[in-house]
Amino acid sequence: MNRLNYNHLYYFYIVASLGSIKEASEKLFVTQPTISDQLKLLEEYFETSLFERRNRGLHLTKSGELAFDYAAKIFELGNELSAILINKELPIKMSLDIGVSFSMSQYFLYEDILPLLEPQDTKIHIHENEKHLLMAELEAENIDILFTDTKESITSNMKAYKVGVNKTFVVAHKKFRKFKTHFPEKLSEISFVNYTKDSSLRYEIELYFSQNNLAPKVIAEADDINFFQVMIEQGLAFAIVPEVAKNRLCANKDTIVLGELEELETSVWAIVKKSYNGPALNFIKRRKK
Repeated sequence: MNRLNYNHLYYFYIVASLGSIKEASEKLFVTQPTISDQLKLLEEYFETSLFERRNRGLHLTKSGELAFDYAAKIFELGNELSAILINKELPIKMSLDIGVSFSMSQYFLYEDILPLLEPQDTKIHIHENEKHLLMAELEAENIDILFTDTKESITSNMKAYKVGVNKTFVVAHKKFRKFKTHFPEKLSEISFVNYTKDSSLRYEIELYFSQNNLAPKVIAEADDINFFQVMIEQGLAFAIVPEVAKNRLCANKDTIVLGELEELETSVWAIVKKSYNGPALNFIKRRKK
């Protein structure tokens, strides 16, 4: 099986970049017929035309555009490999790995991290897991930044920045509007949809109820916001949700906020290694409290 000749591909890449065989010959210090022969051999290998002549100029065909895209990646990787092995330069990381702890994930406003997509060639990878596992990933530099609700247990080579707060709200059908007047005392008179035992928010809610002598009737348990939405819109129960869920639920005009549970407000911490010098730092500078 014949293999791709990378000299032929390189000649094609230079011609396609400059749009001219004459300019390519001057750049490569070879004759124009030599380049033309190389291009012909490459087209024979691919069994397709890579250029077409229009208005005395060279224009890439669709096959040529595809070949040019691949050639650009191939030679860019070649330059990167040379820089790593010869010049001992580390490759530029074009992705951002973000850790979000399970305790934070149901609160997290993912819209807040959209600015991290700049520049546009940056790719974001979201990793959700237990905080202690993500801390280990941060230590090993497998993730760049960790968002969680506490800065406890960070190591000496990490730094934590407060970048926001998690607010919690009671939402219900508008028919329960009268209960806003005596909030939260009247919550015991409305049925409630709670989280499952696996949810960290459930523990906080039950502690709040106990401290405030509240005992609403629990008629369902779930962790799916879609289920909460159905229960609320049907007027069957109220729910206690983080701000991100409140904004979604209240898009329905029949859903209202009865009140905010300030006692359940927690902080949002962004944790990075002290040696980190990537794009997430600009995000932290804009958001830190």
